Amino acid sequence: MILSPQVRWTLRIGIGAAISSISILGTLAYVAVQPKPSVPLTTDLHGEWATVSREFNRRVTSRFPVGSSEHKMTDELRREGFSRDDWNYANAKGDEAKAMRRKDGFPCAQAAYVYWRADGMGRLTAVKGVYQEEGCL
Repeated sequence: MILSPQVRWTLRIGIGAAISSISILGTLAYVAVQPKPSVPLTTDLHGEWATVSREFNRRVTSRFPVGSSEHKMTDELRREGFSRDDWNYANAKGDEAKAMRRKDGFPCAQAAYVYWRADGMGRLTAVKGVYQEEGCL
């Protein structure tokens, strides 16, 4: 079968576009599932979820003990990539606050949560950490 020059050029352009699209989609997929680098609070956490969460809680409570500065803790959590809706929110009632750091990976997503309460002087009155699976494909 002999193809006309116009058909050959159309095929070449189509094949080039398909290869480019596959390459771009592959790169985007790799970037999307590439895990975030570990930070000191979450480095080398292995084992069953209950064990991992207990170890994460131990790290959080030893690094940010009751009585320490809420401001210093939130600054450190921000540096480690934890997120919160409003880092400047002042909680006068002592309600529980939360910061979270997701680790989206394939096939499962994980998240580290730090929960705390502080008094009117900005001192921690309670703090805990929870590390959990957020769902798998």
